[in-house]
Amino acid sequence: MRRKILISCIIALALGCLVWISLSALPSGQNRPAPRKPSDFSFINTSQSQLVFPGGKAGWEKVFSQMRRLYLDGEGLVSIVHIGGSHVQAGYLTDRMRANFVSVAGGVMAERGFLFPYKLAGSNSPASVRCKWTGNWTGCRNALSTSNCDWGMSGITASTSDSTATVKLWAMRSDSTTYKFNMVRIMHPDHLPDGWSMKIDSVGSHHRHIRKYGYTEFHLSEYTDTLRISIARLDSSAGEFSLQGIYLGEQDRSEASGIVYNPIGVNGAGTYSYLRCKDFGKQLHAVTPDLVIFGIGVNDANVPESDFMPEVYEARYDSLIQTIRSVNPDCAFLFITNNDTYYNKRYPNRNAFKVRETMLRLAEKHHGAVYDLFNVMGGLGSISDWRDAKLASSDLVHLTREGYELQADMMFQAIRDALGDYMAEQGLE
Repeated sequence: MRRKILISCIIALALGCLVWISLSALPSGQNRPAPRKPSDFSFINTSQSQLVFPGGKAGWEKVFSQMRRLYLDGEGLVSIVHIGGSHVQAGYLTDRMRANFVSVAGGVMAERGFLFPYKLAGSNSPASVRCKWTGNWTGCRNALSTSNCDWGMSGITASTSDSTATVKLWAMRSDSTTYKFNMVRIMHPDHLPDGWSMKIDSVGSHHRHIRKYGYTEFHLSEYTDTLRISIARLDSSAGEFSLQGIYLGEQDRSEASGIVYNPIGVNGAGTYSYLRCKDFGKQLHAVTPDLVIFGIGVNDANVPESDFMPEVYEARYDSLIQTIRSVNPDCAFLFITNNDTYYNKRYPNRNAFKVRETMLRLAEKHHGAVYDLFNVMGGLGSISDWRDAKLASSDLVHLTREGYELQADMMFQAIRDALGDYMAEQGLE
């Protein structure tokens, strides 16, 4: 008993006492008040804010061990991929999750990881990614049935036919400073480099085209916090240049430590959308996830109740998981049930129950975990309470910035608690 109490105390000290951190210095440079807590809202079911393991914790043992080593010994790099639709693309949820993980790792800043400059594709972007460019660029995303493009794991492309073009971007931390990096991976279709040249405007940069994994990797002679890409067409018949994503990291990953949080989100995307990305699995080697957080389901379920087919939805997830396991067989999975939504702004969407049941089956089958956001929110129709509390938008589908950050804090607390339970069960060695 005394040993378990001692372990709990060590865990509390190692992981931090408070998760409801105030990110007062934001990429926008504006101060904001401290966030409200779940206990401030009577409609939030805080007792449900936990990870559930329907098939046991065996599938999480490796990532738990990696996190334990990172948080207690300060060693190791843990790669997390968070896949979803507009909830992920907006960035509020994932930026907050990244900041929370960093907060309990002693402030250790790992690689920024994967990102996409959405504004280059004519779409909304997280405040933590800023981008400028020259040339004419058009976007193409996997969520549109009328589009058919060469997609990688991001599910979105930005393409140009101009003979020369440039892209400049910065990635911000929660304290408004920028991430530094000395390695860049630029994702693109295989055939494009033959007719185009790409250059990183940095002293002493050199590159190698890794055709096997669908990206070109640049090594820089010194760290920088600003990425400048110059693109030129070498052959008039080369067609378009398509950018599929960017990874900012370290050349010597053996010396890096921390959490790398890689968001992959496209407005309107469902499970069917990512199955359209033929280079999804190939490019996933660029991040090699230890944990994949799935938040795909709102768009799949945004149909009349009679039209939603759980068996098809489950099969699509099985296919995605098979692809991810081909990259890392030991990858752990976390399924986030749909947030409560209204169909056509008029009817509470009862498909959320079917999504929840499907995710519980998937978690049992693939030894994953479930975070039951639907019930944490308060169940069917609860998003109206979130809207009235300014935690959800008037469309009764999306959350507000504060709502997403509250969700991130609750989810992170649940992951932290599950890690603490695992460490207590295993003992500290």
